[in-house]
Amino acid sequence: MNAGNSSSINLGVSKSHIGHLNQFSSYAHTFRLYKRISEQYNDQAILDSVKQLVPDRVLKLTADEHSLEPLLHWFKNDFMKWMPKELQCTRCNKPMRVQLVDDNSATFRKTEIHTCDVCGSTQIFPRYNKILRIAETRIGRCSEWSILFGAIVNSLLIQTRIVHDYLDHCWNESLINKKWVHIDSTLDYPTSFDHPHYYEQNWAKKYEYVLAFSANSLEDVTTRYTQQWLMVQKRRGKKDKVDEFKEVYYRA
Repeated sequence: MNAGNSSSINLGVSKSHIGHLNQFSSYAHTFRLYKRISEQYNDQAILDSVKQLVPDRVLKLTADEHSLEPLLHWFKNDFMKWMPKELQCTRCNKPMRVQLVDDNSATFRKTEIHTCDVCGSTQIFPRYNKILRIAETRIGRCSEWSILFGAIVNSLLIQTRIVHDYLDHCWNESLINKKWVHIDSTLDYPTSFDHPHYYEQNWAKKYEYVLAFSANSLEDVTTRYTQQWLMVQKRRGKKDKVDEFKEVYYRA
């Protein structure tokens, strides 16, 4: 997931911190996005709205079974739609060319404009920061799915946050029985629940940092998702950047 061009984003830090940002801009440019999302997770009006999206039968099953399985199944199979990265023209059945327009406003982080070079038709895909806008469109990729699903789980009084691997994927963690548990609404159950090593084992992920975001905190959770910690440390090099990440996040 890409939250925009770091040169066009005001992270809310002083000029003395610009040098630090340049050292890890691929991470820093998403910090403000995740802070905005995490702040929305604390907005009761938003949580009340997204809870109303869930059918009563799903809420009842989730409560009766003390399990998120019914919610995960409904969200993936009945509610959300996946947006492919590469679109085919519905007229010509030819691949469409995509142009990315960075925004990083309060509503958008960027917009994708897909154009058919044969017939000229276009399809626009806004990448929203606003939870309720995602709830209206009901379409997206892992970022939109994790943003909205996290809000829905928070609405059920289960503390939930977003996790990003800074490769190409993000998901959620929920605090269950005083333990942060991996949850990925884009995957099929049971893989979608408490399978933190799935990506490394099946997608050949080579992590450097996996970060979890709350409204006022950033946590390095890489050890939870890797069985190759020594290799992760080698990729990180001599200097661990987590403390610098936290400083930038607090100022975002």
